[in-house]
Amino acid sequence: MLIQILMGFSVLLMLAAILLWLWRQTVEMRLRKSLGSSTDKMRAVSNEKTQVLSFLEQQRMALGHKRGEAARMRAAIAQLRVDNNDMRARDFYVLHQIGEPSKDKEEYACGLMPTGMAEPGRELPPPLRGVDHRGSIWAESEAAARRQLEMHFPEKGPLRPTGFRRGA
Repeated sequence: MLIQILMGFSVLLMLAAILLWLWRQTVEMRLRKSLGSSTDKMRAVSNEKTQVLSFLEQQRMALGHKRGEAARMRAAIAQLRVDNNDMRARDFYVLHQIGEPSKDKEEYACGLMPTGMAEPGRELPPPLRGVDHRGSIWAESEAAARRQLEMHFPEKGPLRPTGFRRGA
């Protein structure tokens, strides 16, 4: 009887060992699955991190390019301001030429002054205000030159002739 009890006990121990081994395998498989999904998650996060870092580097390069472009634009604007101030300081004028030069015509000259009596819609445009205006008239005689001046620069016009003379 003792042998039977020992055999029963050994069978129970074997069953317990098999159940313990099965339980260990189950736990190990669960751990491998969770570790595998964690590894996949880590790879995905690592890939995403690489993409984000690449995007940030591209944005840094683009920002540097834009800053350089903005600096070049600021320098160009400053140069345009200097050029504009230089042009304003220079002595230049607008020449209004009436008639065409030829052998049988003489040149007459006059200054042209802006008037405040211009008809509505015939005022000088703002860029032409404050600029010296001069007239050059090619005509057969002084009387013909004066008629052309009166025709091109009427009394109610934006400019009136002053200082009429022969020659340039």
